[in-house]
Amino acid sequence: MPERLAAFVVDYLGPQAAETAAALRGTERAGADGPDPTEKIIDRGVRRTVVEGSFLGGPFMLLLPVAFIAALLAQLRMVLELAALAGHDPCGDDAAAEILVVQGVHPTVEQAREALRKAARTRTEGREKASWLSVVRRQAYLIGLLTPEDPSRGGLRKWLGWIGLGALVVVGTVIPFVWVPACGDMYRRATGELADRALLRYGLAGPAAAQVRRSSSILRPGVLLVALRTVLACLATVGGVLLVLLTGARVAESTWLTMFLVLLGASAVAVGWRFLRARRDRRR
Repeated sequence: MPERLAAFVVDYLGPQAAETAAALRGTERAGADGPDPTEKIIDRGVRRTVVEGSFLGGPFMLLLPVAFIAALLAQLRMVLELAALAGHDPCGDDAAAEILVVQGVHPTVEQAREALRKAARTRTEGREKASWLSVVRRQAYLIGLLTPEDPSRGGLRKWLGWIGLGALVVVGTVIPFVWVPACGDMYRRATGELADRALLRYGLAGPAAAQVRRSSSILRPGVLLVALRTVLACLATVGGVLLVLLTGARVAESTWLTMFLVLLGASAVAVGWRFLRARRDRRR
């Protein structure tokens, strides 16, 4: 999956990445005021990843693999744009191999090239379809939500990560908008770490950035904020259900339909509030 996805991104998003980098370099040469092109690419990549991957909930949790793929495409487009900004060809023969190295799928470009050739040879062979859980697990590793090869994380932290992700899937299936703040924090952290690795790989980071930033604490401020928002989402959902039951409100003579509409409306309000808040913050 990672090899085929990298090849797909280079074929279909490489030209767009080249155009984006050329436009940013032109703006920089023109002396226009604005953020650094590198930071602009990273900020936009993080926002795209959060937006593309976070807006799930309720029955749409079954579409989690689709959302993960959308988040992965946003992440890899950011990597290609950083590569183009550094002077690399985002449509070149080694662009996909470089992506795999930045992701940590393969340690060297040579091994990545061999894996890409093998994936191309086996593309037409029949294979057994993977289960929903297997696909989600593989995608979570690629996005960076799970990091099995990280030596700074012990076995306890690895299992806590698995338990936390599993709990979010279970809770998010019942409570529509709990997945949005949780995924927002996870995607933001993982995409920032991917950007750091890309900066180092393409020579866009200075000597002070020799180590990828990663929090060593389990109780990061973002995690605590997500936990608080999760509790509030649960309370809001329970409150909405109790309101429907106590008032006896019905739509088309159906209590279940009424509950669904209440939860859907609450999800829309929560997502809209977060969108407007993020938009206001960007304008500051």
